[in-house]
Amino acid sequence: MKIEIGESLLLSWLRHVKKCHLVQTNWKPSVAAWRIKNENEITNLMNKSGELFRSKYGFDVYKKNTFTQLMQQAEIDVIGMSFSQANIQDVFAIDVAFHEGGLNYGGKEEASSRVVKKIIRTAMCLYGYFDINRGNIIFATPKANYCVQEIIDPYIEDIRTIFSELQFNYDVR
Repeated sequence: MKIEIGESLLLSWLRHVKKCHLVQTNWKPSVAAWRIKNENEITNLMNKSGELFRSKYGFDVYKKNTFTQLMQQAEIDVIGMSFSQANIQDVFAIDVAFHEGGLNYGGKEEASSRVVKKIIRTAMCLYGYFDINRGNIIFATPKANYCVQEIIDPYIEDIRTIFSELQFNYDVR
């Protein structure tokens, strides 16, 4: 069995530092059994973010993927939740890219657009499958080329703005 070092490290961080009661790696939805909640709001998020990145930066975040495809193909590398009494106190949803040579998703534009898609899809999953519109969404990589980081930073700000406009309270890092 292959051990994903980044996922293992972040699982330990969530469990021991952030004190999450539930932690899981490689989370995927049970598409046959779970109903998606908040479809209108999630579709609005997809449309608004798709239009912003298309008009402002000239790329299609979702390519030809439909709402249903995005939700069914989703995976969160590490997810953790802590509880206070019977209520969710905090949520962490983390995507990890632990590539030996740095963020290895093709060129800098492709890498940047994939990070955007991963962050937004994670928000869609939290809201669609768990009915949670607050928490922490983290994209973690130990090594990213400066030219990629330079592109991603403004994208993250735009994602934060969209989330705020749609009243999603996700802390994106």
